Amino acid sequence: MLKAIDLYTKCFTQVWKALSVDFREKEVEIDLNESKGAQELVGSDAELVERALGLVLKSALTQTLRGTEVRVTVGSSEGKLAVCIRDHGPGMEDHQFEPLYSTDRLQQWGIICKAKSHKFDEYPDDHGTSLTIVF
Repeated sequence: MLKAIDLYTKCFTQVWKALSVDFREKEVEIDLNESKGAQELVGSDAELVERALGLVLKSALTQTLRGTEVRVTVGSSEGKLAVCIRDHGPGMEDHQFEPLYSTDRLQQWGIICKAKSHKFDEYPDDHGTSLTIVF
């Protein structure tokens, strides 16, 4: 078992190898934050976390605006890793989540996930999409 933040860091390091060039080209940065439980031990499957992070961060990059950030908040919930990923794109309708964030695929992998959109026309100062996943 690892602390939530250590498990995230271990998995993110592997994912970043494949995504760093794309993030740099789009001038998008990762803003990492810790929330409640980030220092708690979690019993989550590192391989599953790595696969899911790769999928979700790649999707966030496609949606976020050039020169902004993707905010990642790491914590834990009931002994499992919890990660919230927030991009800064135009926001989406509910039916648009599936092809980009693959919420059904994540759920098939046994991951609890909740997506929320902040559409630009409704929230001009706080738009984008956030996805909370618990492994």
